[in-house]
Amino acid sequence: MTRRLQVGVVGIGFGQAVLVPAFQAEARCVVKALCASSPERAQAVASRLRIPRAYGDWREAVADPDLDILAIATPPSLQPAIVLAALAQGKHIFCEKPLATTLQDAAETVTAARRAKVAHMVDFQFPAIEEWQRAKSLLDSGSLGSLRHALVSWQVETQVNRLGLDSWKSRREEGGGTLNLFVSHTFHYLEWLLGPIQRLSARLFFPGHTAARQQGDTLAHLCLLLEDGTPISVSVSSDAVLGSGHRLEIYGDRGALVLENPTKDYARGFRLLHGTRDNGYLELLPVAGVEPGEGDGRIFAVKHLVERFVNWIQQGIPANPNLEDGYRVQCLLEAANSAHATGSWVEVSREWP
Repeated sequence: MTRRLQVGVVGIGFGQAVLVPAFQAEARCVVKALCASSPERAQAVASRLRIPRAYGDWREAVADPDLDILAIATPPSLQPAIVLAALAQGKHIFCEKPLATTLQDAAETVTAARRAKVAHMVDFQFPAIEEWQRAKSLLDSGSLGSLRHALVSWQVETQVNRLGLDSWKSRREEGGGTLNLFVSHTFHYLEWLLGPIQRLSARLFFPGHTAARQQGDTLAHLCLLLEDGTPISVSVSSDAVLGSGHRLEIYGDRGALVLENPTKDYARGFRLLHGTRDNGYLELLPVAGVEPGEGDGRIFAVKHLVERFVNWIQQGIPANPNLEDGYRVQCLLEAANSAHATGSWVEVSREWP
């Protein structure tokens, strides 16, 4: 029997809520270490979760020779340094989005991963959800015909905004804000579903409608153009009281497709609707294999990514989403920030590190 892969989790927010149970659900892995910003915080959580090792500094986790995998859930401003140090030790990397706060930092992680020849994955969850996979199959089958346009509306109120918490999630320089935390997901899934984004315009709005860049944007309006000219409208808010949730509408010349989730669980609760000119209405489609409806839906989405990640480690066949996908999203984030700053359309770079 193959030895189980030893996992260290860095970060006790998303780390303990999602990454630990997702890796524990993978029979080929065992979570051996947990790292937080202090030894006391790490030990308290590790003891509760029955994880044998607790570290108060990520460098200790990187240096642990028994760990095969480092799963990282830190602010994007800290993540590149941890990724680079872990890659230098030959560890496989599972990390969060966005990958970094600058394109240069994101590029350095990709270059280092190629050199290290290890498995690496970024937590873009939506393509791992059954309803989204069915939607992708419908699009690839051509059932909508030629694309006309698409629309994303994602309106929620985060805990940070609801309670006015002091958090990195509300500080742009650390990777917080709606563009980084939510639109990064949108960029990834739109290109996965519909193809490369060529140009975009963007307008970001801040608490109290100020332009203070140290504060996280709470509302982002974007217009995207795919390489084939298809326009996409995007409106995402993280301070929408009683917000309507997450909805993606895609229209072709022969039909339409809708993914909608009005619930507070970002990963579970989606409904898939599809219709064509022939039937004349949107029909709710049943989706086989949908996870049971209890617990944090993000765990179920991430465990599918973990399975893919471990397959890469054991079989040597690269999988997605990986650091190169993270770099691509960083290009789109940079273009959006530039479009906001200049008030003009911006071409999205297709260069690779």
